Amino acid sequence: ALAFLHAELRPGIDYLLGLLGFGELVGNARLVITGEGSLDEQSLRGKAPIGVAQAAARAGVPVVAVCGRRTLSDAELKAAGIEAAYALTDLEPDQDRCMAEAGPLLERLAARLAADRLRGGAG
Repeated sequence: ALAFLHAELRPGIDYLLGLLGFGELVGNARLVITGEGSLDEQSLRGKAPIGVAQAAARAGVPVVAVCGRRTLSDAELKAAGIEAAYALTDLEPDQDRCMAEAGPLLERLAARLAADRLRGGAG
């Protein structure tokens, strides 16, 4: 397809954000919250949260992430355009329990994120 149909190779998240009109919609936001099961080295190679962060950055909107676990440092996240990350494993280090109790843990993370944002912190 690339050679004969003049197709263009691009990350799937860019295609989806374009379909959704994300670039136009995000300008009205004060904060974007994105999520991923695991924020890790693979995330930096074109996974959805990084694509969302890049698109939001173009509109000047800060981004925070919610995830099951994270292995990226604060510096790596900031370089990728994510201001802060909230991981279930911050609340419960046992990954099996994180999966079994994901709903209640996510509610606690959301409360923490909201409290941080309301008092002006970055998480």
